Amino acid sequence: DLKKKQLSELKNGRLAMIGVASMFANHVIPGSVPFLTGSYATKPRDLEERAGSSSALCGKTSPAGLSSVQTPSKTAARYTTQVILPALQWIKTGLKASDLQATELKAKNLAGVDVLVGKDGSGKLFCVGNLCPHIGTPMSEGADVIGDVIVCPLHGSSFKVTTGELIDWCPSPPIIGPLTGLPIEKKNLAVFDVRSSFFGGDIEVLVDTNAKKAWEADYWKGILDAQGKDDGTYY
Repeated sequence: DLKKKQLSELKNGRLAMIGVASMFANHVIPGSVPFLTGSYATKPRDLEERAGSSSALCGKTSPAGLSSVQTPSKTAARYTTQVILPALQWIKTGLKASDLQATELKAKNLAGVDVLVGKDGSGKLFCVGNLCPHIGTPMSEGADVIGDVIVCPLHGSSFKVTTGELIDWCPSPPIIGPLTGLPIEKKNLAVFDVRSSFFGGDIEVLVDTNAKKAWEADYWKGILDAQGKDDGTYY
């Protein structure tokens, strides 16, 4: 019986030593001992920092030598909701008035804006947006100019070149054209001021040089800013 009691006490002593060693190891290296959590899984320095930050929140001063830890913001990048205003500017197209014949069209990209410079049936100079408001078909790829009307080459939508007013919306081909136009909101064609210089006849177009920047700003805000707008709404 004496030997059994001695062996039992020896075994309990070893278990106690192992337990103390485990708590010390996990205290220094959190997570080193599985299933051992709680206050033993935190370094003393972390506890002091937490105590310092919590006392600062309560209006108390932290102990000497301990500085409160500032947690860095999770969102490092901020996206502006600043409105980009138009910046109108006359830009040369590289064309001369003599380069164009009646009903002839030339596509240009000016400061990121796709425009179509041409002359109507009477030889009067005009400039409209090169992309059809329907599905963005380039008007330069086969559009017809009939008098002061331009006709889209894909579905036959027609617009006034002087005002951009919509005349007919997707009339061709029969059945298919009108069906493609149903889900798209009817819009007028963009129109730009155009002029030819007195000396040399260089054609210039008045475009918004900030148009591309403004469009891209809204695009990237919608994709990247998951926090929503400043006014609490979402893109």
